Amino acid sequence: MDVMLMRLLFLQPQPCIRALKLAKGLKGALGEDVSLVFGYLDRTLTELYGYGDEFFDYFVKLNRDYPEKGISELAQRYRPHLIHSHNAPDFLTVSAINAVDGIPIIHDTHDALTMRRMGYYAGDTEERIQEYAEEEKIANEESDGRLYVTEGVGDYIRKRHTVDPESELVFRNYVSEDMMPRYLTDKLSDKDGEIHIVYAGTITSQIEGHHYDLRGIFREIAEQGFHVHIYAAREDKAYSLLAEEEDLIHYHGHFPRKALMHDELKKYDFGWAGFNDVMNKEHLDVCLPNKAIEYIACGLPILTLPHKTLSEFVEEHRVGLVINSFDDMKEQLCESNEVKKTVIMKRFEFTIENNINKLIQFYTNLIAQHQIDFIRDARVRTLAETLYEDPMSQKIEGDEKSEPMRR
Repeated sequence: MDVMLMRLLFLQPQPCIRALKLAKGLKGALGEDVSLVFGYLDRTLTELYGYGDEFFDYFVKLNRDYPEKGISELAQRYRPHLIHSHNAPDFLTVSAINAVDGIPIIHDTHDALTMRRMGYYAGDTEERIQEYAEEEKIANEESDGRLYVTEGVGDYIRKRHTVDPESELVFRNYVSEDMMPRYLTDKLSDKDGEIHIVYAGTITSQIEGHHYDLRGIFREIAEQGFHVHIYAAREDKAYSLLAEEEDLIHYHGHFPRKALMHDELKKYDFGWAGFNDVMNKEHLDVCLPNKAIEYIACGLPILTLPHKTLSEFVEEHRVGLVINSFDDMKEQLCESNEVKKTVIMKRFEFTIENNINKLIQFYTNLIAQHQIDFIRDARVRTLAETLYEDPMSQKIEGDEKSEPMRR
């Protein structure tokens, strides 16, 4: 598609880091040739993370009780070439399907809710959990294209729903280059000769057996004689107490993400990405967590348990080790020099900047195909009259969030 400006509408109940990274990559690649608007329900990126709104031209808060009305108005005012709707949950994609004609819709599955044994929000009833399943089906089967965060999620959706495999793309949660450390400095192990493993991310002690309940796993690692360093996305006192009980477990609390990436992770020998699969094995088997790619970006080989998608990624790209038995862990880590060299070589392979053109091409193909379909089916007027217009100077009346952001 040859246009002067690609207009994209993002939708998501709560804008997330994946959406932020996509916007950052799109702006970096296309500059002034892409315009981004975000329709959301809860908080903007900057309100939640402290940054991110600057990569969008507008944020427009939708009415939670009447999202279809807001999405319809957004589409009429801003005339996007494409709608990119992120889950979870999936209901904003369903709202867009019901509210908008003539604009292709991509459904981006970050998390397939039908894999969970529990609700998405605290207090979800059994009835609401069933509605999630129905919304997942509609969002995937009636959207025009689909994005998946991993091959495993794509396999799951294709088995569960009737979708066109020609209209989909696996686009991982790549890391932004500016989050990567510029230099890889000395390791703690250079000073004491011992192996130091880091875990950075969510932990919990509130639900025993939850996939983020990692206390037992950390004890197992420490019993093998390895240091475990914990950086918590949210503080959890139980892990601080665990560190007081175990000499080789170190609890560092919460660090800002940029400081963690630039200064902390690179000090360690390996990054841990294995989870507790007692309750949510099916879900874990399709995940490729952000931390896995972030470890690579910081020069750390990934250590994981045999979760299917993550294990396949580690073995295919030779960027880590799959720990099938803690008893064999010491031998595996002592024979990891080749893996360490490979990780250093591939540090920049899994960045948003190195992969964003795949997404741009996916967008372009879908937009172009729909323009052909519109003309062939004579269902809507041709886009030729409006393709080069920029309606972004308009705003939704009464919504202060839709004021244009100055560049």
